[in-house]
Amino acid sequence: MTHPNQPTLPIRKIVQGKNPREYFDPAEMAELEEGIRAVGVLEPIVVRPVPGTDLYEIIAGERRWRAAKNVFGDDYDMPVVIKDASDETAEAMSVIENYHRAAMSPAEEAHAAQRQLLRQRGDKEEAARLMGWSPEVLERRLALLACTPAVLKALTTRTIQLGHAELLSGIPPDKQDSVLAGVLTQKVPVAVLKAQLGRYARRLADAIFDTAQCGGCPHNSARQSGLFAESLGEGYCQHPSHFEELTLQAVEARADALRDEYPVIRIVKISDGFTPLPVSAAGDLGVGAPQYTSCQGCQSFGCAVSAMPGSYGDVTRSLCFDAACNSQKVALWRKAQRDAQAALDDKPGKGTAKAGAAKHSGKKSKPVVPTNQTPQRVVSHRVMEWRNWLAKALMAQPQYSQRVLIALALAGRGADLREAPFRNAFERLTGQVKGSGFGIRGGLQRAAAAPDAQLERLLQAVTASAAFGVNVTDLELLLNYVQVDEGRYFQWNKEFLDLFTMSELESLAAEVGLKKAMGSGFKAARSGKKPDFIAALLKVPGFAYQGTVPAVMCYPRQPILAKGERDGQGGEADGADEAESTEVILEPQAEPALA
Repeated sequence: MTHPNQPTLPIRKIVQGKNPREYFDPAEMAELEEGIRAVGVLEPIVVRPVPGTDLYEIIAGERRWRAAKNVFGDDYDMPVVIKDASDETAEAMSVIENYHRAAMSPAEEAHAAQRQLLRQRGDKEEAARLMGWSPEVLERRLALLACTPAVLKALTTRTIQLGHAELLSGIPPDKQDSVLAGVLTQKVPVAVLKAQLGRYARRLADAIFDTAQCGGCPHNSARQSGLFAESLGEGYCQHPSHFEELTLQAVEARADALRDEYPVIRIVKISDGFTPLPVSAAGDLGVGAPQYTSCQGCQSFGCAVSAMPGSYGDVTRSLCFDAACNSQKVALWRKAQRDAQAALDDKPGKGTAKAGAAKHSGKKSKPVVPTNQTPQRVVSHRVMEWRNWLAKALMAQPQYSQRVLIALALAGRGADLREAPFRNAFERLTGQVKGSGFGIRGGLQRAAAAPDAQLERLLQAVTASAAFGVNVTDLELLLNYVQVDEGRYFQWNKEFLDLFTMSELESLAAEVGLKKAMGSGFKAARSGKKPDFIAALLKVPGFAYQGTVPAVMCYPRQPILAKGERDGQGGEADGADEAESTEVILEPQAEPALA
């Protein structure tokens, strides 16, 4: 099959006509030259003869002519369509050609580039060459595929500009269509859209997470900045929700790192309306040095970690999270200061004492005793320790044990006796590992086999088992009745100190004198990690660990019996030797063991 030949003319015989297009975009011309270099001029230009010469004047297609001239030179055979047209007709044809001619939309080019890239199995250089594009042009078109189908359709139908699509490509796909709808409804210009999107973007410079992961992210504005004419510039994350998610993860990591430091760590978000309540020793809202030391050991003492823009990850330390308690402590400290000043004013010889100061003469202000709220984890540990101490004391002192058993029976509190700790004691005292029966019969069989010499000790163990059954109020009452000496039982060890945060440990150390005993070494130990700080607290030369009991482990003293009603025994000290002989039944067990 033969095809008609396409007429051609050497470029040197073609001259410019009266083209209504005056500006030839350099970037567009460069792209056109790349295409012509790859496949030549495929579409003929329209020309007309110049009367009296062998030249032809361009009616339409000057861009192709310019590009071919630059690429191939004057001898290139340019495909042409020759028209006989007057000046008027030629000008009209030129206007119509320029007005109605439109290149493929960038969206169409993007899809074409994607198809070509698939054919070339991902080889971008080859795909660009075959399309007559530079690699940069290919990248720009492929980047547009980050737009949703709705955005690409709007670009193809010319309902939005390329700048709109370039800006929309950087935001999350689930947001693009809603933003597009607003652009179409409000006829939002590219510049306005850019400003609006910029308000929602997040500056990567403000990030507290590792932004290395953002390098290849399609929502990193740097990607659009390097490809498109319209972008937010470099250094912005255009996916705010993901930015916030990564930020919160980083904030939570900072908060976790403070778990050993404070009892309370509050992550503060912009929606919380949080107002920090600083607590300090001095200042207008100070609580005094002794109370501040105690506050450091309070369950309401802590810090806040910011998850708010502009202060991501910032830690605000030394905060109180109990406003009512804080107000009370501030008021007490102010009163103490006023009373102290009044006492100074009342001193003889001052001469400037106020008339009202006489009211204070001869009066001594009660000292303000520092208090705090003990953390529940410490309370739980303390109560379990009290139960063990009471059980040991009852095993060591039969004169109290017998009376406590009688009191339990008289009060109808037999249910407070605990089978598991008593069974452990019974098996150690009698050597019986298992019984041969169940219920009362089995119990009688085991009791009958018990040595007579151990009956008194077994009855003490029955009473001591109640230490694990009574409620906390009755536990405190029995501790007072038996006059349990905490100093005999309390042990300074890692298990105990692990219950406390660093701030609580500092408060504890100050209270018992460890801080003073450590001297200048305390600050260095406090600045280290918690395990190292604990180790330092447990090996202070010369400190009297044995017998030194922190206030948090002491039970509240209270009167139990009226004067003269006590049984006349000398308290726990009288049973010290006997306590030493009962350690065989005090070994740790899977179930509560008696002292």
